[in-house]
Amino acid sequence: MSYELNFVRREPGQSWDEAFEEMAENASSGPLSAKCAGQWDRIFAEATTLLGTLEHVDGGDSRELTHEPTGIQLSFSDGDVTITVPHWHQGSAATKTKVDVYALADIVERETGLEGYDPQLDQPLSELRAVSAG
Repeated sequence: MSYELNFVRREPGQSWDEAFEEMAENASSGPLSAKCAGQWDRIFAEATTLLGTLEHVDGGDSRELTHEPTGIQLSFSDGDVTITVPHWHQGSAATKTKVDVYALADIVERETGLEGYDPQLDQPLSELRAVSAG
């Protein structure tokens, strides 16, 4: 079992469900576009600064990074990005991992222009940030 954050491009007034349906309908196969490959390179560099040593998998049409100590994974393809983390963390390690996951989510949003969504809480990351900041 893992905790998941999803990212999607959402038009003004578009519901989250509509945005995810549109993303699924428009999913592309084939190698990453040059734009997405550049986004991935920047995300990977910043994620390495944030988390340290990462495992990297290049699947041709997708990329994945894994931080072994925490189990944080980021899966990336044209228009489809997901962060997952296992539920094995406890105490201060859980707090640190949560902070790292949300920092990684910030990187993804900034580099891709996609909006993050937490399906477990049924809320966009922007609303979760506003609550924690206030």
